[in-house]
Amino acid sequence: MEWCVVYAKFNGSKSFKAFDLGEGRVVGNIIYASLLEDTEENRCKLQELSELNRDCNLVLQLRRKGKVVFQTA
Repeated sequence: MEWCVVYAKFNGSKSFKAFDLGEGRVVGNIIYASLLEDTEENRCKLQELSELNRDCNLVLQLRRKGKVVFQTA
């Protein structure tokens, strides 16, 4: 399995930032970002999290080596 860094973009943001799932916030340094395995289960969980936060237009990404491998709708 591949480990990926979680990125997020909220309503009004111009770009994606590293995201800490435990704290539920954008972090300033990638070292504090959450790491997830690129599995179907984790993708479903990220999609559910995005849908629960539609009011703030939360979009989540999984990135591996700088390339987007998954993005919520």
